[in-house]
Amino acid sequence: MKSIKSKIFVFALLATLIPSLTLGLLSFRQNDSSIRENLTRELRTLANHASSELISWINRNIHEAAPLTTSRIMIEALSNAANQQRDEKPQSHDMLNSYLRLVHARLDKFLELTVIDTQQEIIASSSDQSFLNKSLLDNLVSLDTSQQSFILPPVINEQFETVTVSIALPILSYENYILGQLVLTYDLQSIRSKMEDPIKSSRGEILMVNSRGELLLASHGTIDPTARLSSDAYQALANNPGELLQFQDFSHHQVIGLAQKINVLPVIIIAERKYEEVYAERIEQRNFFVILVCASIFIVAAIAIYLGRSIVTPLQSLIDATNQIVKGNLDIPLTSVLRKDELGRLAQMFNHMTEKLRQNRAEILTANEELRMKNQLLEELCVTDSLTGLYNRSKLNQIITDELSRSHRNKRPFAILMIDVDYFKELNDSLGHIAGDEILATVSRTLIQSIRSIDFAARYGGDEFIVVLTETTAKEATITAERIRTQVSEIFCSVVNKSIHVTLSIGIAQSELKDTLPTDLITRADNALYEAKKAGRNQARVVGSDI
Repeated sequence: MKSIKSKIFVFALLATLIPSLTLGLLSFRQNDSSIRENLTRELRTLANHASSELISWINRNIHEAAPLTTSRIMIEALSNAANQQRDEKPQSHDMLNSYLRLVHARLDKFLELTVIDTQQEIIASSSDQSFLNKSLLDNLVSLDTSQQSFILPPVINEQFETVTVSIALPILSYENYILGQLVLTYDLQSIRSKMEDPIKSSRGEILMVNSRGELLLASHGTIDPTARLSSDAYQALANNPGELLQFQDFSHHQVIGLAQKINVLPVIIIAERKYEEVYAERIEQRNFFVILVCASIFIVAAIAIYLGRSIVTPLQSLIDATNQIVKGNLDIPLTSVLRKDELGRLAQMFNHMTEKLRQNRAEILTANEELRMKNQLLEELCVTDSLTGLYNRSKLNQIITDELSRSHRNKRPFAILMIDVDYFKELNDSLGHIAGDEILATVSRTLIQSIRSIDFAARYGGDEFIVVLTETTAKEATITAERIRTQVSEIFCSVVNKSIHVTLSIGIAQSELKDTLPTDLITRADNALYEAKKAGRNQARVVGSDI
């Protein structure tokens, strides 16, 4: 079997080698055109790869940042700003600044997050002083006519000492009209490594240049802020995209390159190689080819049989190993890597490939886990109150709706507690807002510790809380309410360094079969809370026929 393969191989080798050598020698007569054709293809590949990576990077950032624009804090802050006088600063601005800094700290891929209103005025930023100025904001599309994302031109940012690009995403209200824009600023240098040729087959350099001829990004070396492409060279490249041109680059070297325009940014991508390097390499290749051909003609007959035997066996091993990889087994090293010929190098590259596949699989698993954790974090931010860590009002409505459906199916009631901190406004005014926040946070922790794992606690608004007790009657809920009221009687406030006497008024409502909406149950609990306050506070009350 191997003897037949060897004879077929030798015949194919001789039948292919002689005409190939003849055609190869003749092809060098057209060396110059071949150089330009290969170089054009090579540089276009580099430019296309860099352009694709840049566009992919921008689209990925837009996709990842889009959920931030639906944040309740951001929407309410812009809504409040729109309803107040321009010379008044809404209290929600401080909360929005804190929220942007929190997002910035947890998602450090941004350099800056800035929120602007419909008048293109900055109302909040993750930085103490946003680098965005009037001239940059004037580049934004009118908010009255566009609900699409918009990319600001890249700039050499002195504040961050790098080249930055900013992406503006529209912020829509719950009624789907524009409230403002979230401007996210990224370091353009972060895509530098991705713009290089992924298979390292070219020694060309990738440059990104703006409309003024300034260098924004280079795949090799550092950026000189003073470097500028000559006006003639820039115009020639910009007006002839995809065509091979000779010009002086930023280092005043003669280079051969071509340009490609990017639709999403006012920049051009330039792929270039040094003039001397291109032609010196081709001359070296020609000489090497001539020597190789001459040597091959004399030795091919003597080693043909040896080649047949020495190639078929390693190739069969490679086929078997490839078949194992197809089945999912990546632990298949080839022992022929010790050979000093092409098959040895092929086996070595095969082993490198399997190792890279193992690494990529591990990286994908790691990336998936990181993405899952980030999605979980974003989900928690959407359904929880930032101060207390309890569920927010939106999540509360969903919980009560689900419990009503379950109660109707199982014919088992559940109860809710509406809790109000007595005289909280006086405590907040006398002790300060920070102490007031600490009291609310302490009450929230007490609620969590006082209920079962199957129950839910939410901040309804201000100093009001709602606890959902699943499969619980109003009588049983009264016991839980008294326990909560007793445990919250004394709260140590670290801000003022003393214990504060805190009382709670609690309204209790039990679900009924006629309840269809969360407001039906909440209204009865609110009435019960009113009765508790009317009766002197610091007590729990039930109204109606709940018990």
